[in-house]
Amino acid sequence: MPKKIGQRKTQQREIIFEIIKNAPGPVSVQEILEAANTDEQSIGIATIYRTVKLLLSSHLIQSVTLPDGQARYENAELAHHHHFHCNKCGVVTDINECCMHLHDNEVAGNLIESHEITFFGVCKACRA
Repeated sequence: MPKKIGQRKTQQREIIFEIIKNAPGPVSVQEILEAANTDEQSIGIATIYRTVKLLLSSHLIQSVTLPDGQARYENAELAHHHHFHCNKCGVVTDINECCMHLHDNEVAGNLIESHEITFFGVCKACRA
């Protein structure tokens, strides 16, 4: 995690940032908590909330709100992408290809500048 003015670079902040950065899709605070707490370490929920707030204000991560309304977080440096939400297990993953080619096009007289798409279905693991 890059060090910004006024921020201490702590091991707990680094762990939380790495969890978000390396996740296969946007993660919730609960998912960060589960990934951060192992036999070797324990990070409290308050620390996770404070770190997420700090990472958001530093523009290192961004918030993603899917149609289920739950706030999730992902690396702010990701290229344009979409999301897949499994209806069975609830996991959310990134889809790196853009399925729509509407950028800079007009639709019904409106200039499309960007879009967000979330696909819903059953993931590979749940289908097996």
